[in-house]
Amino acid sequence: MSALCEIQHLSVTYFGERDVKAIEDLTLTIQPGEIVGLAGESGCGKSTLVKALTRLLENGEISGGKILFQGKDLTKATREEFRQLRWTRISLVTQSAMSALNPVLTIGEQLMDGIQAHTSMPKEQMWRRATELLELVEVDPARIRSYPHELSGGMRQRVMIAMALVLKPDLIIMDEPTTALDVVVQKQIIRKIKELQRQFSFSVLFITHDMSLLLSIADRIAIMYAGKIVEMASSDEIRTSPSHPYTQGLLNSFPSVFERRELMGIPGSPPSMVSPPAGCRFHPRCPVAKDTCRTLIPVESQLSSTHVAHCHLLTESEEKRYE
Repeated sequence: MSALCEIQHLSVTYFGERDVKAIEDLTLTIQPGEIVGLAGESGCGKSTLVKALTRLLENGEISGGKILFQGKDLTKATREEFRQLRWTRISLVTQSAMSALNPVLTIGEQLMDGIQAHTSMPKEQMWRRATELLELVEVDPARIRSYPHELSGGMRQRVMIAMALVLKPDLIIMDEPTTALDVVVQKQIIRKIKELQRQFSFSVLFITHDMSLLLSIADRIAIMYAGKIVEMASSDEIRTSPSHPYTQGLLNSFPSVFERRELMGIPGSPPSMVSPPAGCRFHPRCPVAKDTCRTLIPVESQLSSTHVAHCHLLTESEEKRYE
C-alpha cells in the first residue's frame, strides 16, 4: 500500500538574531486510514511540524527534506496549489477552538465559508451540508446560528472537527485538540474522532503531550524530543516494550489504572534549540547515559518490522548479541 504522506528527512529553521533549527532530519510516514500519534514535551517541535505540513510557518522555512503527499512534494508546491490542497485534502483541528473560530461569524457562516472557498455549491446545499456536519459531530443543528462564545468548550471543539470534515479530506491534523477540555468531554471527543475515522477512513496525525491519550487512540506512535523522532512503534509496542529512555520516562509520568506505582517523571527541562546538546540530545536528562551518548549521534535500531528507536544503549545491546 502506498503511503498517504511521507515526511523524509525534514528540517525546519527559524530565522532571527540566531537561526534555530527547530526540526532536524525528521522522517515519518502516514498510511491511508491510519491514526498516527506524535508525543513529546512542549518545545520539542510538534507544532512546528504542523506548520510545516500546512505551510503556515512564520519567520521560518523548510530548510531540508521532502513532504510527499499522495506522491507530490509539498515543499515545491506553489502558494495557489497549496491553497487548493487545504481543507480538500489536508485539514487542521487546532488546540484552541475559541482562538481559531471567528467571534463575529455564526457557526453556520464559518462552516459554509470553507465550502464556498473551494466549490461552487449552491447556498441551500451548503446550508444542508453544514447542518449534516453538526449532526455528525453531535451538535444540535439549531446551533448553526450561534456564535462561538455561545457554545461550550466541547461543542466548539466538535465544530472544529466538523469544519475539518467539511470537504472530506484524506488527512486531518489534530494539534492537541482536547488539551483545554475536562476528562469527561475529552473522552467524548476521542470516541467521536475514532467513530468518524472508521466511518470515513481518513488518516489522522494526532499530536499531544498526553501519552495515555495516544495509547487509547493511535495505531502507531512517534516520540519526539528536541526536534527529532527518537522512537516509533505500534501503540502496543510502546505500551509493552518502550525502548528509548525518554519514552520510558513519558510512560512513567502518568498514573496507571491497573496498578499503584510511584510517578517518576523526567528531571530537568528540554534543551534550548539555539544550542542543543552534542550527541544524543536527551543525554543531559537520561538516567542511563554513557560517555558515548554525550559525543555521538545515535543511529537507528530496528527492533521489529514496526518498531525503531535511536539510542546508543540499543546499539550496544545489538553488538553484544553478535559477539
